[in-house]
Amino acid sequence: MSDRIRDIVSGPLTLDYFNQRTAKGWVVSAVEWRKPSTEESKAPAPETQFQEVPYGQHIAQDCGHLVDDAFEMDVLLFIYERVVSGWRPPELAAELNHHGYRTRRGSPWTASAVFDLLPRLIELSPKLQARPDWPSRRAKLTVIA
Repeated sequence: MSDRIRDIVSGPLTLDYFNQRTAKGWVVSAVEWRKPSTEESKAPAPETQFQEVPYGQHIAQDCGHLVDDAFEMDVLLFIYERVVSGWRPPELAAELNHHGYRTRRGSPWTASAVFDLLPRLIELSPKLQARPDWPSRRAKLTVIA
């Protein structure tokens, strides 16, 4: 097996460059050319954007998709039942903390952390209401006036 090297060239190639490599025993095996577009030369390099895993899910073992997180889904159901009953975020945060629940980062719940979950609850409400136990759970809820 032969050794290979790859030079990243940022300026013009000279005959001297090829002569130096040849003198050291290297043989040219490929030349690759690229012409940057006008926009590419003006635009900064794209940054990798990461998106947080939605609350109630985690990354599967195969790292290819998301799966439900049983504990977080229980927390969401706990919150959802109380939202349906008319509880407000400060009351929910106090109740979550009273029951020993913590946020994903391990800190106590705050009203704003609960409030931030409301769009996620709206997104998941059809799934939560489709649970086989939802009708019986819903019947037991007391609505706060």
